[in-house]
Amino acid sequence: MRNLRLSIILLTCGICVLLSPSCSTCSRQQTVEDITIDLADLAIDSTYINLARKVFYALPTPIELAMLIKNMGIVYQPALLNDPAHAPKYLTNQKMALNFGAYITDLTYAGLFEQSQTILRYRSVIRQLTEGLGLQAAIDRNTLQQLEANINDKDALLRIISDTYASCTASLTENDRYYLTLAMFIGGWVEGMYIATSLTDEKQPSDENRMKQLAIDQKLTFEMIWQVMSDLKEIPEVAAMMNELSELAQLLDSIDVDNVTPEAYANIKEQIRAQRQMITN
Repeated sequence: MRNLRLSIILLTCGICVLLSPSCSTCSRQQTVEDITIDLADLAIDSTYINLARKVFYALPTPIELAMLIKNMGIVYQPALLNDPAHAPKYLTNQKMALNFGAYITDLTYAGLFEQSQTILRYRSVIRQLTEGLGLQAAIDRNTLQQLEANINDKDALLRIISDTYASCTASLTENDRYYLTLAMFIGGWVEGMYIATSLTDEKQPSDENRMKQLAIDQKLTFEMIWQVMSDLKEIPEVAAMMNELSELAQLLDSIDVDNVTPEAYANIKEQIRAQRQMITN
């Protein structure tokens, strides 16, 4: 775990790059500063569990990823969302956590475009997965009622979704189930990338700037996440996720930031599609 301190600092830098299209100042600046200061005071023999907790509090959320999609000017395409009817087939904690992240991204995506009926469908599936993960306290009946009551208030709706996600991840990390927090993030990130890449045509000159920006930003973000995953690879579930994401990691690593070709982007898009299918099937 000797490189974990550096990994966390690098990760927090990557988060600001990820969020830069959606805000002029990083909303997590204070969190980033707190983490850096705390790490400087940590004893050398601190357990990597406590360090890992700090990592997960710094991860960009699926809510932020969905907002990034909206700010790219991408239109709403409901056919790209993971069908709530698939939820009962996710039986393991890992699978439920991955798809919780995907569904939270979908819920936020629908909320950003004010799709009230879709929001109601995803509200129920989020509740189902939190029960499966033993996180009932994170999203109780009152939370569901708030979602429905604020279904036409986009800002309030996004706050409720964000609070729900934060409550779930906090509960997991406090109970040393932090690898599931990572799974939630990976599921949300893959879902967000699936939506974004599906709606970006590398063959169209009008999509060239969007294609390049998405590839470059997400290359850096994924590098930061991959380094943290490498530091946690002794955890079997994290090692398994790394194995599944290894081909995508190689593709992103090979991107030339000065010349993102349509061919390279097409390869990344196809690998994202494969990863998303693996998560949601």
